[in-house]
Amino acid sequence: MLVAGWSAGGNVAAVTCQLARDRGGPEIAGQLLICPVTDCSFDRASYNDNATGYFLTRGLMYWFWDLYCSPADRTDPRVSPLRGKVAGLPPAFVTTCEFDPLRDEGVAYAEAMAAAGVPVEQLKAHGHFHSSFTMVDVVITGAPGRVQMAEALRRFAGLPPKVSRDEHSQGQVSPGHRIAAAAS
Repeated sequence: MLVAGWSAGGNVAAVTCQLARDRGGPEIAGQLLICPVTDCSFDRASYNDNATGYFLTRGLMYWFWDLYCSPADRTDPRVSPLRGKVAGLPPAFVTTCEFDPLRDEGVAYAEAMAAAGVPVEQLKAHGHFHSSFTMVDVVITGAPGRVQMAEALRRFAGLPPKVSRDEHSQGQVSPGHRIAAAAS
């Protein structure tokens, strides 16, 4: 099983990995976290550097947090996974964007996992903002990053890095290769 999520979905994916580890399953082979929300703190530099003007704003994040849970619950690792135990998590690919209030907490989460011995790859997307990678036909500079994310999912799933046909397939693509192609 793989987990992946963007923004608040990245939070859910990160928390899911921690809960699965703590509860003895299910086994998760890898996690893809794209611009994840990993902490309730608004004190990181990226919250100030990117407070306005880049789609996701500091003000919106305050509003989202108010909708999500009460201030008293925000430091719970099931809400702020950066505050939880990160050792023993599945391999991770963490994408952060330069012009995103969430940038520094995503980097901090990746660095915390790496320091705890978790295999982590980071994509620090320079020139991108919070929603760049979802804007497939608009922000074309996101294509290489999307390829890197798809390749990470393939690795986590034990699939080959590229879809290929060999002489034994008689033009047919195996179901595993179809899944790998769909991930890109």
